[in-house]
Amino acid sequence: MTDADHSPRRFHDLDALRGLAMFLGIVLHSSVFVSGQVNPIWPIHIPETSGDNTYQRVIEIIHCFRMPVFFLLSGFFTALLLERRSLITVATLRRQRIGIPLAIGCFTILPLSIWLFAVAGNYAEPYDFPLWLLPLVWFRTIGHLWFLWYLLLIVGCFILATQLGLRFRHQIWWLVIPSSMLLSLMMVKPIYGADNVFQSLPDGTIFAYYTCFFVFGAFFYRKGFAVRRWWVVALLPAAVAFWAGFHLLDQYKATFEGFVPDTLMYENPLSLTSTLIETVCTWLMCFGLMGLFHWILSRENFAVRYFSDASYWMYLMHLPLVIAAQLLVLDWPIHYHLKFFLICTGVTLVLLITYQFGVRYTIIGETLNGPRIRRQAQQL
Repeated sequence: MTDADHSPRRFHDLDALRGLAMFLGIVLHSSVFVSGQVNPIWPIHIPETSGDNTYQRVIEIIHCFRMPVFFLLSGFFTALLLERRSLITVATLRRQRIGIPLAIGCFTILPLSIWLFAVAGNYAEPYDFPLWLLPLVWFRTIGHLWFLWYLLLIVGCFILATQLGLRFRHQIWWLVIPSSMLLSLMMVKPIYGADNVFQSLPDGTIFAYYTCFFVFGAFFYRKGFAVRRWWVVALLPAAVAFWAGFHLLDQYKATFEGFVPDTLMYENPLSLTSTLIETVCTWLMCFGLMGLFHWILSRENFAVRYFSDASYWMYLMHLPLVIAAQLLVLDWPIHYHLKFFLICTGVTLVLLITYQFGVRYTIIGETLNGPRIRRQAQQL
């Protein structure tokens, strides 16, 4: 989903960061397989990882910042596009690059993923309805495509607000940062970061939480703020905040000695403090990563730009491949670290190859990222 092509200036650093956020979906879902904790919605686990929390920490770190960064940058690039294109054009582009992939994915990628989950869990009929209804599974769950659904709704609301006269330049928009903290206290899952999304019907609290990051991204662009390299120092307090928040969250879960009920995070002093620290960590990660990428990737690099372009396709298609790869290596007599590495690298290579030869220069690639010209043609 690349918008910078329409601008005289391309934000190579932010585009690369957005690509990383998309790619980390592969790492995240590959980590669940070896997390050491049984996840009720993920039926494939390696028993020998019990007691090893390495990958659980990886999951929590990624979940802490990945989607907030993505929505923040989406708001930034949407505001950029609105500055150069009409509202109708922007709405048309977003329908093409978000709505069409979402609609097609709901009838293809999502049913295939659910079917593979059913195979992994030895279910003949997943979710207690016949397999022939799989193309309609999106009525019940949106799977990993939830971010497209939420983004489409948020962009629609943003365009409507712009049409009504909001310009997102007033200093009042700084309040979305404390607002996101209050919203995080209204969540119920004892996990690091926002509650996970499963249902097709948007959750109001989660929707508002990610809207805060999107709006801040738009405000960031409209105010003309410039990313600074020194922001990378924010990663140091972010690391401290992550450790403190996770420690408090573990203490909170330990008080229940087993099943942790879904209660609002502000109802317990430990969960309240942990959640506030987690949200601080999330914002620090956003600013720190923008500073880091501005420091190392602010100039054009073909390989980085190519990977950024491919990341959208990689995220859309990765889930069924990750599940299939986990089923494939499940019983292999090798260490689970190697299994994780093989899954991540194998799925990434398959997706990069399919992107190059079946997506990039086709109507699929044009729908996802806009038209791409082969390098040989550019040199003529």
